Amino acid sequence: MNTIAEPVQGAGVDDKNLSRASLHRFIHQDFHEAVDRMTIIDAFLFLIVHSIDKLGIWHRLPVFLGLLYLAVRRHLHQEYNLFNVGRTPTGVRYNPADYPYRTADGKYNEPFNEGAGSQGTFFGRNILPVNQKDMKPDPMVVATKLLARKKFIDTGKQFNMIAASWIQFMIHDWIDHMEETQQIELVAPKEVANQCPLKSFKDGSAIYGSNEKTLHKVRTFKDGKLKISEDGLLLHDQDGIAVSGDVRNSWAGVSILQALFIKEHNAVCDTLKREYRNLGDEELYRHARLVTSAVIAKVHTIDWTVELLKTDTLLAGMRGNWYGLLGKSFKDKFGHVGGAILGGVVGLKKPENHGVPYSLTEEFVSVYRMHSLLPDHLQLRDISAAPGSHKSPPSAEKIPMPSLIGRVGEKTSSGIGFVKLMVSMGHQASGALEPWNYPVWLRDVVAQDVEGMDRPDHVDLAALEVYRDRERNVARYNEFRRGLLMIPISKWGDLTDDQEVIEALQEVYGDEVEELDLLVGLMAEKKITGFAISETAFIIFLIMATRRLESDRFFTSNFNEETYTKKGFEWVKTTESLKDVLDRHYPEMTAKWMNSASAFSVWDSPPPSPNRIPLLFRVPKSLLQANTVSRDQAKMFRLAEMIKKLSGASLHRFIHQDFHEAVDRMTIIDAFLFLIVHSIDKLGIWHRLPVFLGLLYLSVRRHLHQEYNLFNVGRTPTGVRYNPADYPYRTADGKYNEPFNEGAGSQGTFFGRNILPVNQKAMLKKPDPMVVATKLLARKKFIDTGKQFNMIAASWIQFMIHDWIDHMEETQQIELVAPKEVANQCPLKSFKDGSAIYGSNEKRLHKVRTFKDGKLKISEDGLLLHDQDGIAVSGDVRNSWAGVSILQALFIKEHNAVCDTLKREYRNLGDEELYRHARLVTSAVIAKVHTIDWTVELLKTDTLLAGMRGNWYGLLGKSFKDKFGHVGGAILGGVVGLKKPENHGVPYSLTEEFVSVYRMHSLLPDYLQLRDISAAPGSHKSPPSAEKIPLPSLIGRVGEKTSSGIGFVKLMVSMGHQASGALEPWNYPVERNVARYNEFRRGLLLIPISKWGDLTDDQEVIEALHEVYGDEVEELDLLVGLMAEKKLQDSQLARLLLLYS
Repeated sequence: MNTIAEPVQGAGVDDKNLSRASLHRFIHQDFHEAVDRMTIIDAFLFLIVHSIDKLGIWHRLPVFLGLLYLAVRRHLHQEYNLFNVGRTPTGVRYNPADYPYRTADGKYNEPFNEGAGSQGTFFGRNILPVNQKDMKPDPMVVATKLLARKKFIDTGKQFNMIAASWIQFMIHDWIDHMEETQQIELVAPKEVANQCPLKSFKDGSAIYGSNEKTLHKVRTFKDGKLKISEDGLLLHDQDGIAVSGDVRNSWAGVSILQALFIKEHNAVCDTLKREYRNLGDEELYRHARLVTSAVIAKVHTIDWTVELLKTDTLLAGMRGNWYGLLGKSFKDKFGHVGGAILGGVVGLKKPENHGVPYSLTEEFVSVYRMHSLLPDHLQLRDISAAPGSHKSPPSAEKIPMPSLIGRVGEKTSSGIGFVKLMVSMGHQASGALEPWNYPVWLRDVVAQDVEGMDRPDHVDLAALEVYRDRERNVARYNEFRRGLLMIPISKWGDLTDDQEVIEALQEVYGDEVEELDLLVGLMAEKKITGFAISETAFIIFLIMATRRLESDRFFTSNFNEETYTKKGFEWVKTTESLKDVLDRHYPEMTAKWMNSASAFSVWDSPPPSPNRIPLLFRVPKSLLQANTVSRDQAKMFRLAEMIKKLSGASLHRFIHQDFHEAVDRMTIIDAFLFLIVHSIDKLGIWHRLPVFLGLLYLSVRRHLHQEYNLFNVGRTPTGVRYNPADYPYRTADGKYNEPFNEGAGSQGTFFGRNILPVNQKAMLKKPDPMVVATKLLARKKFIDTGKQFNMIAASWIQFMIHDWIDHMEETQQIELVAPKEVANQCPLKSFKDGSAIYGSNEKRLHKVRTFKDGKLKISEDGLLLHDQDGIAVSGDVRNSWAGVSILQALFIKEHNAVCDTLKREYRNLGDEELYRHARLVTSAVIAKVHTIDWTVELLKTDTLLAGMRGNWYGLLGKSFKDKFGHVGGAILGGVVGLKKPENHGVPYSLTEEFVSVYRMHSLLPDYLQLRDISAAPGSHKSPPSAEKIPLPSLIGRVGEKTSSGIGFVKLMVSMGHQASGALEPWNYPVERNVARYNEFRRGLLLIPISKWGDLTDDQEVIEALHEVYGDEVEELDLLVGLMAEKKLQDSQLARLLLLYS
């Protein structure tokens, strides 16, 4: 367990110091202190990782070695990048058996901490806060010169608008800050500023809400169901606000996801009601929520994330998180076997919080700034026409994105309809997370409060996000990297090869690379091939993605038939992707309009060619190229020679100086493991290694991060036991999940830390966030993700965010001076419990439930219901949009379908039982989709495909797991199904660093291209384009109305066929003491950049970084670094995902 405290002295210190001192010779000087804090083993593991980092080859290693590198990194981060903050109590036990369901506010999840990850808990930290009182350069300058979109850059076929919506859907599940309404001079009281109004767990809060009030609003209180409109979109209240779990700052892409998962919830309810006729409304609701939130978590883990990080190593890693190395087949057959590695994180015997109460972190919030995913308009498709080539519908009108935001967006969506909206989003690529791709329309946008009502003032979101990281003392880019044990940049050329970016950076920052704002650095950083996000952001993912699963008892000790019901558990097990959810509710839509294998990649993209080589043994294509092989062989030879010199010599000689301190803090074994990882990092080949080696690399990295990047913060109690048998369901507030911490990960718990907070008070406006946002983030021209990520994928991550993270902040947005004891609490739950649809507290839960047959409220049109204010009735409706709403609706339908199935199967189940089981099933489905569908598309490589599937099924695979159950622990059987939750000694929470790397607004385009689903599908099932809807028209209550006009199918198809934006500089549509980019990397044991060229090869980005930050790479803001960082081939994210997938 990591706490922000003085190092403990003990026996053997002199011997250890001698060993660490020798390591200093091989490790970057910036890490000497970090190494000194590590155990000897961890220090040597870090040396290995650091050596690989120096070589820069981890993503080019064979998959198994890549996974090993990541596993070591994750271990290091779990040990040294999880910091507990705030007043969250530790040590209080309760009986989990009293809460066999997800509570409204996320409480009673972590067994030893009833409040961990619940609504209102503090954001944790992955990196210690950095004082950033110096707010230079001006955020407006940063935003204008480095972020504002010049020309839309998309993600190609990798990520569509559904994918862009998904991450906002997830954000509505996970994170938010309690803030006042004034957006520019933010002076929120410390006791509120960093609390999270959502829950940190993957519990479907985006559709259920994070409290009883919201839950009550979204529930029908009939058969356990949630409210949803007859047209499959969200219902709206009298104000036109969507009725859903989180409607704040939403848009049509989020709303359509909310509606989808409301339908999923209700379908679960129907199934459960048919199966278990004795289940009442409450039981049906609770079970359906468990099921639906699990479905969402699964989609996020093995679908969305896989598309985001599209490499074999991350495919293996994300699937490994769910199934373990033994794979799905083994796990399905034999159950969870062999711990987290073999059996996956899901299904572990007990939750694991690594000694830090679970919460999401400020750094997690920072890296999830992904507004560049949003385009400038949504290209509607003509779904009345015949499909074109690859099932592509013809284009129809373009809808400006502002027309899809809020209440206007709700109206727009309603006019479009679910199918047309979904098809349009599916066929439209999202924006890329790159410099100059931040949507300009988001620079003058009206935000909403937690009720979905418009605030009185406009905000420049790009500048605000830069400011946010600074004000919250999130480390700037270089310090962020250091905090993540990543080698910092020393010059702009270390960040990017883009000369234009370098010039812009020079203009804004001069040569002060240490001043580089995180957001700019994340955008400008050279991306690993296949990654939609930067490697720096990926490290936070590495930490937090696993943590969200392993710290949640409903994915570990309570991931079983007894808790979910047999039918509900089967529902989760058989749902592998968002496509499965869409197939369940809109089979004609997917059959006609979806050609792609994943709903998160552009729908007219061809499915991947069969690969007979087992995933773990695949070798990245780049490694097979002759010139690459010879170059990498030379690097590996140098690495071998370097390791040989270790005998009797100093590890520091082989490790970047920034990690000397970190290695000194590691154990000997971890130090050597880090040396391996670090060496691979130096070669830069982990994502080009054969899949098995890539997974090995990732496993080692994850181990390192679990050991050194989990810090408990706040008041979350640890050590207090309860009986999990008392809570065989997901509670409304997320409590009673972690067996030894009843509050871990529940609503209101603090965000943890992956990196110790970096004090940035003196640097809050240096460079000015507006300058950073303008010069390095603001969209110049929309950059999409190609076919990899569609708008469903973009919506999915917001859907997940609605499930996981939020900050408790007052509404005044700029001068945030929230009291420390509340500043980092999370109003959502940190678990993947479907909070996006169920909410994070009883109030929200009551709002979304029908209290009949366990179902949730959903409109007859398949979209979310809306209350009298026009606000969607779903778990989390704050800052939502149609993409999130449609996912919420989908999973409400999923929940209700689970209810129906369970009701048929178990006729004795009442409403509450049906609800609880359906929630378990649905939240597991969501978690599964996120893990092995969304994440797989995000990190589109074989290694990450193996990794994400390994998370769920283990290395033994799905078939084995389906047949024999979980066998062999997390590696062989996957994390899912472990005998007990694992928190690595840190009570579970998401972390501030996790929040930071989830800044993915660049995924959003400027408009949603609707598709004409009345037309015959074109090639590859592509529907013709219809009108374009501006994204602002799909946000909030406006977005709910827009979605209702579009309809579920049209909206989903449109999102599915539209690529999301890329996480790149200049494709965007800082506070919390999160380290800046370089320190963030150091904190995650990643080699920091020393020059802008280390971050990105894009010269334009380098110029922009230089303009904003000068040569001060250490000043690079995290968000900028995550956007600018070079992405891995075939993938859309970077390292932090591994730990928290």
